[in-house]
Order: sequence, then C-alpha cells, then structure tokens
Amino acid sequence: MELHQLRYFVAVAETGSFSRGAERCGITQPSLSQQILKLEDELDQRLFDRLGRRVQMTPSGRVLLPRAQRILAEVNSASKAVQQDVTEGKGSLTIGAIPTIAPFLLPEALTELRKRFPDSELHICEDTTDRLTQMLVRAEIDCAIMSPPVEEPHLKDEDLFTEELFAILPKDHALSSAAGDMKLSMLNGEDAIVLQPMHCLSSQIDAFCKAENVNRNVSCSTSQLSTLCNLVSLGMGLSLVPEMFVKRAPQGDFVIKNFGGKPPKRKISMYWHAGRVRNPLGEFLSDIIIAQNT
Repeated sequence: MELHQLRYFVAVAETGSFSRGAERCGITQPSLSQQILKLEDELDQRLFDRLGRRVQMTPSGRVLLPRAQRILAEVNSASKAVQQDVTEGKGSLTIGAIPTIAPFLLPEALTELRKRFPDSELHICEDTTDRLTQMLVRAEIDCAIMSPPVEEPHLKDEDLFTEELFAILPKDHALSSAAGDMKLSMLNGEDAIVLQPMHCLSSQIDAFCKAENVNRNVSCSTSQLSTLCNLVSLGMGLSLVPEMFVKRAPQGDFVIKNFGGKPPKRKISMYWHAGRVRNPLGEFLSDIIIAQNT
C-alpha cells in the first residue's frame, strides 16, 4: 500500500468519480484506475462498485476511507512540521573546525546563529584537517571549516573568505621598530617559533617561505597560537599569525606588523560531504561567517 494510492482512492471517494478524482490528482484517468486496481488487489477487497459513469464505495471502501483520510492528514501535518522546523532552525549542528580557526572565528558566528535560532543545538569539534576530513567522510560531523587544499574527492567546498598573515615579533626585536611594512625576506635567518606540522597553517607558511627562499632558525614549535604568542613575548623568536588571531590577540610584549606588496594569505572554506543533504543550520552559519568577514 502506497501513499499515492491512498490519495487516489480518497480523491475518487470524495468526488464520486474516477474522472474528477484523476483531475484533482493531476493524472490521467487510466493511470488512476490502474493504481486503484493495484490497491484493491493488495487488500484483496473491492473498494468501488463501477456503475457505468457512477462509482459507489463498497463496505470495504467505507471502512478504508476514514483511515486513509487520517493517514494522509498525518503525512501532510508531518511535512509541514518538518518544513517549519527547518525554517525556524530547529535541530542540531555538529561543526568541525581546525584549531587555528575555531577559537577565533566560531564563538562570534555561533552566538549570532543561536540568536537567530534559539532552539538549535550546536556542537563544535576542533581537530586537524586530516581528522576532520575523515569525520566528514564517515558522516560524524555535518560540515567543517578548514583551509584548502583538502585532498578528498568525496568533499565539496564553499569559499567563505580570504585572510592575510601577519608578522609577530618581540617588542625589543630590531624589526619591530623598523619603518614601513614587513617583507617575508626579512625573516631569513631569524629565530622562529613555528606551529607543529599537524597544522595546515604550518605547511602553508613553510610554502610561503620556500617560495621566497626564506630560511628560518626554528627555536621552538608549539600546537597552539596562544602559546606561540606568549613565546614571542618572551623573546624566543618571531612568527606568522593569521588575521583572525590578530583581531583578537591578547596583550603582550610583542608587535604585529603587516606584510607589504603581496602579503601571504590563506583561504577559509566550508567543507561538506558531496553525497549528503546539507544541514540547513550549517548553511545559515556559512552565511553568517561570510557576512561577518567581508
């Protein structure tokens, strides 16, 4: 028994005619008649007496009618409820983000999302690009904010924005008081504090330096931008940090300088599993992030 068969049955019962029932349902009369016959075969009961141009429900048809009407009403109600819940942003969202993005980008964006959709339930998963990629493939998270490239054919990406990278130096470093913008070449031979290789930002910065033939003396590596910032304040070396960190940087004995010319940049993107239906809350979040960063 299928829903469309029940719809056709109710249409004929309520209009008293196969032709008018077919017209109401937007199909041809032969197609409607065929589906009614299939329904009768499945129930092993005749539902209508065909009396020339007139049809009349059999006792079995009269028993089925209120049940069919109730089923169709429930289905219609459920459909409207689902549409309303989607529009109102009800449900849950599990959002992944790499550690060099999550603490700086998500709090403000998720606060705005929660204001718009107070009935939503939000979960954050902070991890490396490789792990978030596999979580998306396994459908353990709805979407993830990462910095390309991400090599996984099952994923689709949506550009959110692009941000510059800045130099962060100890206050007493000679370059801190130098006039004008920084150049990446100025980092050559300098003691540097770097992010550990598990972070994609680390490999991106390495690529920028390699392209400019910049060799840094790595004095320390860390997994957190906040720790990196503190180490710079203590004079252990200089480093590069993303714009979103600069906007929310704590106070410390450091100086942040921008690069002139063509500064190093990284792209921020939202990633989705190509074969899954997108969570509407994730799409709303994407719109919020774009609005807040452009």
